[in-house]
Amino acid sequence: MAILSFSITTDEFLTGKKTVTRRDWSDTHFKMWVRMWEANRLVHDAWDNTPRAGGKRIGRLRLTAKPYREKLINMPSADLKAEGGICSTLDEFCALIGKSPKDYVTVIRFQKL
Repeated sequence: MAILSFSITTDEFLTGKKTVTRRDWSDTHFKMWVRMWEANRLVHDAWDNTPRAGGKRIGRLRLTAKPYREKLINMPSADLKAEGGICSTLDEFCALIGKSPKDYVTVIRFQKL
């Protein structure tokens, strides 16, 4: 089992508004999540922050799609809401996560359990 931390979007995760997350992960970390999907290891812990930063477990989630990479500029507009609805435009979202629309990120789709 692996963990996902939701430090910026804890409330959105807890209310079920957030059903997708985008992460700037290394190839190694991305491939680990793909392998977990392929091994049918779909349930993971959700944390409010990383454990080494004093975070705590706030729930569990189930992956609903195989993790994949995508340029932020190709993010569907409906995903702004699925990301928790804290940003109303792609530019706001990119500013929030400190990325350019041309950057690739890992996309994790999930359901809160």
